[in-house]
Amino acid sequence: MCIVVAVSAADNATDVIEIDDGNEVQAIDNVDENIAVENSVDLENADVVDEPTLAADESDVDSSLGANTTFGGKGGSGDKFDFSNITFDFGNGTKIDLGSLLNGTSISFGNGTSFNISSLLNSNMTFGNGSSFNLTQIMNMTGNGTGSFDISSILNLIGGSKITFNATDINQVYSGKTTFKVTVLDGDKPVSQQTVVFTVDNTDYVARTDENGVATSSLDLQAGTHYIYTEYNNVIGKNKIVIEKEASKITTNKKTFKSKTKVKKYDITLKDKNGKAIKDVKVTLKINGKTFSATTNSKGKAVFKIKKLTQKGKYSAKIKFAGNGYYKASSAKNTIVIK
Repeated sequence: MCIVVAVSAADNATDVIEIDDGNEVQAIDNVDENIAVENSVDLENADVVDEPTLAADESDVDSSLGANTTFGGKGGSGDKFDFSNITFDFGNGTKIDLGSLLNGTSISFGNGTSFNISSLLNSNMTFGNGSSFNLTQIMNMTGNGTGSFDISSILNLIGGSKITFNATDINQVYSGKTTFKVTVLDGDKPVSQQTVVFTVDNTDYVARTDENGVATSSLDLQAGTHYIYTEYNNVIGKNKIVIEKEASKITTNKKTFKSKTKVKKYDITLKDKNGKAIKDVKVTLKINGKTFSATTNSKGKAVFKIKKLTQKGKYSAKIKFAGNGYYKASSAKNTIVIK
């Protein structure tokens, strides 16, 4: 009679099978090869079947997928294989009993993690380091979805590295480009001189960590809520950046023109509340029922060219900035005199 003593699946699922023939233990390399067992099979009198059987014993067992399962080849005798005797030893303190796995009971790993086949099928897994993941959340991690997944939990199961990101959410008023920093760690050690990819608003920004594991990126973000994803070594982190619009202010002066001047140039200045020039934006001037437009330069100055205003008198000039993705709207009034 041939009985499988143990199957080892440390690194190669086809390493070694030990077979006890009642006298001594024989080691056979590579389970994919034909297995020859001395004094255990009568080849001349053996029944011929269409499919191979794994092993046989004489006990009566249930044919359901429990601790013992029946494998019967076509036309064969329905030999039985005892799953309860199979243990997978990964060599790192982790052992899996196949019978327990098939029965849906918990499997304990050497790092304190428990695994239950029923939990996996129900989309939930919890790891011994306190982290967990939900398969449904992984499938929904698109766009600005709220699903999150710490792949380091799985890496811990197989002895991989534990990559983490140390970054802070940002909430600020717009003041130019936004600086985002993240520290990349492998365990408690900084990951230095490595490429990190930031993704925000469907745009990728590539950065490199310094000797302290810090990667920095300068982002041109309009006002609103943004989600930034940090990716390194197939691990993804997520942070939120909230940008509020900055206030704007128009500075204008009273101006006098001679009626005979064909083109009357009237200028204003547009800056933020901190005195920084707001450049390359459109502003409008409404006077005597007509509207004129101009664009601010690098100093925030815009010059309106007023034509066909020749009648003498005082006019109310209304200047307006409609605002944009970075700055709030603003307006101002003043007087233009024609002599």
